[in-house]
Amino acid sequence: MKRLVSLLVTMCVTPSLGQIPTARVSDVTHLQGQGRNTLVGYGLVTGLDKSGDGGKFLPTMRAVAEMMRRFGAEVESLDDVEASKNTAVVMLEVTVPENGGREGELLDVALSAVAAKSLEGGRLLPTPLIYHDRSVEGLFGFASGRIVVDPLVATHGTIRDGARLERDIFVNVVATGTELKAAGIQSPWLQPNETYITLVIDDAHAGWSMAASIAQAVDKELSMSADVERVALAVDSKNVIVLLPAHQRGDPASWIRDVERTPILMESGEARVTVNRRAGTIVVTGDTRISPVVISQLGLTVTVANPEAEAKTALPPTVQQEFVAIDSQQNRLPNVRDLLDALNRLKVPFKDRVSILEEIHRAGKLHAKLMYEG
Repeated sequence: MKRLVSLLVTMCVTPSLGQIPTARVSDVTHLQGQGRNTLVGYGLVTGLDKSGDGGKFLPTMRAVAEMMRRFGAEVESLDDVEASKNTAVVMLEVTVPENGGREGELLDVALSAVAAKSLEGGRLLPTPLIYHDRSVEGLFGFASGRIVVDPLVATHGTIRDGARLERDIFVNVVATGTELKAAGIQSPWLQPNETYITLVIDDAHAGWSMAASIAQAVDKELSMSADVERVALAVDSKNVIVLLPAHQRGDPASWIRDVERTPILMESGEARVTVNRRAGTIVVTGDTRISPVVISQLGLTVTVANPEAEAKTALPPTVQQEFVAIDSQQNRLPNVRDLLDALNRLKVPFKDRVSILEEIHRAGKLHAKLMYEG
């Protein structure tokens, strides 16, 4: 028997007027230059129970030989260390917080084996850490310690507080007009000797409308205290440049605080349907309307229809989960939320829900951007 999902929602309804929610600039943006930095390393793990890669893996044998020579042990050839099956070489990754790090700060270390079968019982010998970008030279810290193995992947592990920073890592969020122009931002508003900060809009909120709203809100809130006509400029759909006034250059933190606290009106935003197959989720944002359409797939027929305005069809009963209707009492146009609600009530599998959405989108009847994650 075919299952019928019918969305029947009248079009001639006056929507209720509600308050537009507000947010702060910091809720939807972050500062350019403020982000996580990554340190990397290549180290040697010992103490494994015959699960290492020594004896056969040449890089490990060389690492063991070099370690022994460092402490004065004579190693004439790699044959002398071919029995070292309790050792392994690993790649290290240390994430520095988005606000930077100071000398002496302890951070977690993530490890992954290069060729070993398991890191269970292993301990990382002191390993230097460098910046992930080779153009940035210097030693940033050391990592060592006992490894806690990932219960799902034995070749991955973590050392809590296993990395110690040996130098400060600062975050610079202020740039001159000359630096911004060199980066490709061209606008007569930018002055070479003035200083600026750049607000980067989060991907979920990026768009010309949001960028313009942020610039206008900051202008309205802070242009008087900056004693200028214009204090903010939306340069594209993701970036808003804000002037750092001369009298605030000695104390940029208080100015940045005021910028981030600026309230903005949150519109409904771009209509999006985001599918994450790995997580098994479908996220709907904005006004995701659906035009009348009929989709038939694997015995499941989906009908989206707009009845006459005067129709007052009552919600029909659900019979053996074969028919689900959403009536005009919803007081809005058919949208993706209606469709997903009906499909959930029919217990339609996730992959079939995604396929139906894709077919509606392919037919040009889904008035929203269909996106994928994961």
